[in-house]
Amino acid sequence: MTLNQSLLCSLARCVIIASIAVWPVVMLVTRIENAPTVRSRRIRLLLAVFPFFLPELLIGFNYRLTATQLTSGTSPLTAAICTEGLYGLLMLSRCMAVGVALSMLLPRGNSTDESLHSWVLLRNRLPLATWWAGWLRLKISGAWQAPLVAWSVMALVSFQEFETAALMQIDRFPISWSVWLFDAHAARLPLWDSLRMMAGPLLCELVMLGPALYVLLLRPATDVNEPFCDHGINRGSTVWKSMRYSALLTPGIVLFLLWPLIHNALPIVRGGMRMLENATLKQSLVQIVTSTGFAVGATVVSMGIALRICTAFRTSSRAIASRIFWMSLLLPGLLGSLVLSLGLLAMFQLPGLRGLYDTWLPMLLGQTLAVLPFAVAVVLLLMRVTDPTALHSAKLLAVSEESHIRRQMAAIRWRLTTGRWLLGGLIVAHRCFWDVTVASILRPVQVEPVITRLYNEMHYGRTEALICLSLFAALTPLAIAAVVMLLSRLATISASSR
Repeated sequence: MTLNQSLLCSLARCVIIASIAVWPVVMLVTRIENAPTVRSRRIRLLLAVFPFFLPELLIGFNYRLTATQLTSGTSPLTAAICTEGLYGLLMLSRCMAVGVALSMLLPRGNSTDESLHSWVLLRNRLPLATWWAGWLRLKISGAWQAPLVAWSVMALVSFQEFETAALMQIDRFPISWSVWLFDAHAARLPLWDSLRMMAGPLLCELVMLGPALYVLLLRPATDVNEPFCDHGINRGSTVWKSMRYSALLTPGIVLFLLWPLIHNALPIVRGGMRMLENATLKQSLVQIVTSTGFAVGATVVSMGIALRICTAFRTSSRAIASRIFWMSLLLPGLLGSLVLSLGLLAMFQLPGLRGLYDTWLPMLLGQTLAVLPFAVAVVLLLMRVTDPTALHSAKLLAVSEESHIRRQMAAIRWRLTTGRWLLGGLIVAHRCFWDVTVASILRPVQVEPVITRLYNEMHYGRTEALICLSLFAALTPLAIAAVVMLLSRLATISASSR
């Protein structure tokens, strides 16, 4: 199969998945916003976006065996349909999580129902083309704004996906342009041929980004510190509505949480016992720490740049020009890890940068740019949920003569400031840690992150030790982050009690 055929199949798949996902995303967002309490709203949102935070590599590894069983003893056509169907269901669940997160994060449209109704009243008084153009613009700046942006990003996420498709390719299905190009590059296809072949995928990605760029560039500037709007409380939730909401969440929860845990519980225990018996635990820990170090470095840099981007969006007097400039920094990451990594690989082979080729800089820069769009979303969310009034009220307690009151003040202030930013950094670092493409293409020769080792070994078999190592790699960065957050909180409280 040629690259053009793979590209056509990938494009058709991502358009179908994103178009199907738009409708359940709108329904999920409505149900989340109409939650009876703030706590239930947060729980619903967490359940809806949960599939996005599970690494694609682990999901692909878990369902590789399932795909093999589905295709065993069947005709090639049946095998292809079953594998594509399973992969499409996984991508649909992940895209729905992305769409819900974006829809909740984006500000509400500037066009109100009243303005749209007023425009409808003018239908017989304006030329037909003018009226339809105005109606479409009101829709795009109003009710269609969040779904359009969500569709663009969901299509892009599905189009760029690599890890799950690479591990599930039983007899070369599902067909994916990213896997085709990555395999060709790994088979020592000349770099400049790889770059030339990226023209088609790059054009498709820019076209898919079109609706989102149009909406975001033309909307008026807003304050990113504007808190989330309370869209009202719906206490008349019926049993049917609750069942419908649960039905929308069930595929993601079952596919990404319940089935992997049930299916791998015993192999994880047996694999852990074998890892303790072998002498590879130290090597694995070194590789995990190496991956964690790169992820932390890329997170710090990307969140610093993201903070500057969000601030520029809020304060710039030249709104359109400023947005174009700052959004250009997001473009490499939006185009995907494969396109970005091959571009940086070519850049560091230029005469002036060749001396830095086999250093830590290419991988760190690649991870930073790859995660920058996600870091902007996290920073934007952190800035929007900041409550200056609550923070000021907490600081007023610092003058209290009672030490226990000052400690409570420090704990509240830490939770409103440092704790939130550390949690946001953990989410960004998690994305960096599990980026297989950047690590595989840009890592120094003498350094092997654990993610590349997992990716290579997952192609050769499903062993209990490998399952346990995957879980160990997933939990170790979380444990390190928990220790850092705990020490930071204790240090803040101790300093306030003096």
